[in-house]
This record gives sequence, C-alpha cells and structure tokens, in this order.
Amino acid sequence: MKTKKNLLYICAAATAICGLASCNDFLDTMPDKRTEIDTPEKVRDILVSAYPNYTSMPLFEYMSDNYDDNGDGYNYSHNIVSEAYHWEDIIETDQDSPSGIWRQTYAAIAAANQALVAIEEMGNPEECMPYKGEALLCRAYGHFALANVFCMAYNEATASENLGIPYITAPETTVGVTYDRGTLQEVYEKIDADIEAALPLIEGINFDVPAYHFNEKAAYAFAARFNLFYGKDYDKVINYATQAIGEDPTSVLRDLNGYDKFTNQEEWGRGYVSQDEPANLLLTTNYSTYPRLYNQRYAITRDLMNASLVWSLFPGNVQLPVYRVVFQTNYVTYFVPKIIEFFEITNPVAQTGYIHIVLPIFTTDETLLCRAEAHILKKEYDAAATDLSYWYQKKGIEAHTAAEIIEFYDEPSGNNDETHRCDPANRTPLNTGVTYDHDQTCMLYAVLHARRVETIHEGHRWPDIKRYGLTVTHNIHNSEPIALEANDLRKAIQIPEEVLSAPGNMTPNPR
Repeated sequence: MKTKKNLLYICAAATAICGLASCNDFLDTMPDKRTEIDTPEKVRDILVSAYPNYTSMPLFEYMSDNYDDNGDGYNYSHNIVSEAYHWEDIIETDQDSPSGIWRQTYAAIAAANQALVAIEEMGNPEECMPYKGEALLCRAYGHFALANVFCMAYNEATASENLGIPYITAPETTVGVTYDRGTLQEVYEKIDADIEAALPLIEGINFDVPAYHFNEKAAYAFAARFNLFYGKDYDKVINYATQAIGEDPTSVLRDLNGYDKFTNQEEWGRGYVSQDEPANLLLTTNYSTYPRLYNQRYAITRDLMNASLVWSLFPGNVQLPVYRVVFQTNYVTYFVPKIIEFFEITNPVAQTGYIHIVLPIFTTDETLLCRAEAHILKKEYDAAATDLSYWYQKKGIEAHTAAEIIEFYDEPSGNNDETHRCDPANRTPLNTGVTYDHDQTCMLYAVLHARRVETIHEGHRWPDIKRYGLTVTHNIHNSEPIALEANDLRKAIQIPEEVLSAPGNMTPNPR
C-alpha cells in the first residue's frame, strides 16, 4: 500500500528531554548535548522522559458505550467531551486532545531513541543492556498507544491495507525529515520486533520505584496485551501473562475489600494508583484535566451502572460485592474514584500550576483477563473459566465452570428465564470477520464484560469495541440516537490538523 510522507510535527521531544522552547532550538543544540549522554546513569535518567505523559483515556471513555446523554439541562465542562461523545473530528489542541497525544507520545519515543543511540555510541556496555530493554519497550509502547488512537484495530485480513502511523527508530537530527505512515501491519511487525528484542534484556532489572518503569512484570504484561491485540500467537499471550502474574494470581489481584479503610474519594483514588498496590504493574504520571471532565451532561448513569458496569449481574445472577464504594453527583452521574487530580503548584501566590493524574497502565487484573481471552480464542474454555473465576472470587462472588458461564451469557430462549441471563448490553454481536462457535461467543461475552467492569474509566473499553467490531449507540437529547457501526472509519481518530496541514501532505484517515 502506498502512502504519502509528512513531517511528524513533534519538535523531537524538545520539552521532554531538554526543556527547550522550540523545534529549532532543539535541532540547533541537541547534537552537542547528545554527546553528554555517555554513562549508564545518564541513559537511565533520559528514560524518565520515554513514557508518554498525555493520555487517550478521556477520549476513549467518552467515545465508548460507557456514557449516556442526560440532556441539555446539565452542563459539560469542555468541548472535547461533546466532540468525543458524538464521534466528531476533535479540533481541541490541549493535553487531552489527539493533537496533544500525538506530540507528547512522539516526544517520548524520541527520548527512547536518544537512549538507544547513546547506548550504541558507548559500545553497548553490559550494564546498559537493561536500559536498552527499557528503551525498546518504551518505543514499542509509544507506537502501540498511537496505533490504538489513530488506526483501525489490527485485523490480519485488513492490516496490510489499513494506514499505520510513522514508526520512528532514530532521533531527528535534521530539519525537514519526512516520515511514511506505512501500513498497520508494518507498525505491528515493528512493535513485535522491539518487544521480542527487549524481553531478554529486561530480566532482573532493578528500579528505585519499579511501578513507574517497565520492570520485568510490566514488560511481560505489555507483551501479553500486545500479542492479544496482534492475534498471531495466543500461546505467547498465555505464556507472557503467566510470566507477569503467575499461574494463580490470587495474591496479587486488586483486593477492593481492603479499600474500605479509605474515608473519601481522594483517599480511595490515591490507594488505587499507589505504587505499593500489588495489582499495579506500571504507573505513569500524566498532564490531564480528566478528573475535571466528569460532568452531568455526558455521564455514566445509574442505568448504565446497573445494566453494563459495576452493578451489573454476573454468573450466579449476582452483583460484585466489592463495588459498594461508588460515588455520584446529584444522582445523575456515577463513578469509581480511580482517577483523581494531583495538582502541582508552580506559583504559590497565584495558586496556579499543572493538573496531574496517575494512571494504571498495566495491572494484574487486566493481564489475567488478557490470558482468559487468549484461552477462549484457543477454545480452551475450562482454562478460561479458571482465570475468570480467579477474578470473580477476588470480586466477591463464586467461581464458575465454563458451562455455567456459557449458560449465563447465552441468548434467552423460550425455555430460559431471561432474568437469569446477562443484560443484552453485554451481549453486543461480535464482528471481526471470524466465525465464533456458540460456546466461544458466550465466553467472549463473559471476558469482555469483565474487562469492561475492571477497566471502567481507564479507556480499555474503546479498543475492545474496535477489536471486536462492536456497534455503539449513543443517545442524543431531543434527537434520534446515533450509531457507530462495526467497521465505521471514525473508530480511527483523525490525525491532528496541524500534522495534516504541515509540509508533506500526510494522508488523513479516511472518512
């Protein structure tokens, strides 16, 4: 597939690496500064900037089927919320926008590439090999994150025709470099190669605060999720997930019963993203107004909570007891206080500064559900039921056999009591081009339901919608509902306008 080339329009990580003011400043000074990265300690330090500090989570949440429209009697705090909810091309340029995500993720990738070049120039010393592994993982993760935003979901039948994103493997040292978007297949092949090269290097790596780096468990969790999305080798998903969480992960799954000790939502949220929480394998700090985007117009409603989310019924026709602690605003919007604001004051007099959030990028629970899904795709239903039951029991309900799970997620028939079946909202038809048999379909409904609840507010529902071609319907106040069909091209968010309008004429995502 032929694609046009274009400037990345990313300033090559100027602010992330050197705090410089402009692209030109960066290009004028970095060649000299690069020679200063000449020790393992300096490589380690530059990798702090190799983790994206902007997030797609707010966009993904409002685009998903986790939200509803409460009507124009309620306000919303930012245009980006409405644009995402209506699946419009987003014109905002702040930190929660596609523009911000593009710039800052490529900045993080540039930092990873800078570390890799420095290691090579030092002669690949043995003490730098763990940092090389970390840099490769950061580069792979940055491109994986961008592909999840700006590309369609990976599907082996279409990936060679779908547009990718530029995969950058070297620091930018000259003005006017152009980059090829390539195909999604090429992007995934390069991510795969970086991950496979990194895993042997990351073994035994030590960090002062492991949860904020690609420690060994986080690396394997990333490898498991990537290979699940890639869909080429489900044994890899199972093996890598097991490396991250063990055969029986009960002791490291998130125990929300222990959160009863928290007295308010701030304490609860701080506990959720604590580096001491065993479930958190990788955390990142991000600039984001996400907590301030919660609003009463476009919201998680009580009906959604009951039908699809944390109060919905699971096998055994029961709710999950651990979700007793749910907060609400005026009985029209509900939330689990996972994502809270950390405010950095830069001007004590004016009390101004930056809003930060801490995000759980990889967790033991989500990795377990990746493994369960891989078992289902291999038609290993008993193994999948075992993994789902680890999750069920940690959430306070009984373990279930594959037969019991299948029965619960089965379509109601004249002989079945519909009140003992999963809500139709979590039985949305799957459209991947693959034919799933009856039992496989029901088991996939089960794992997607668990993922939807486990990752509420974390943005994972949107990639699942894309991967399985789920149709999403959004209610619109005083108007007809709108639908995003299985293969709607808007599932790939449009490339930012400033990138499209830069010299080089980058190919936009089709509409």
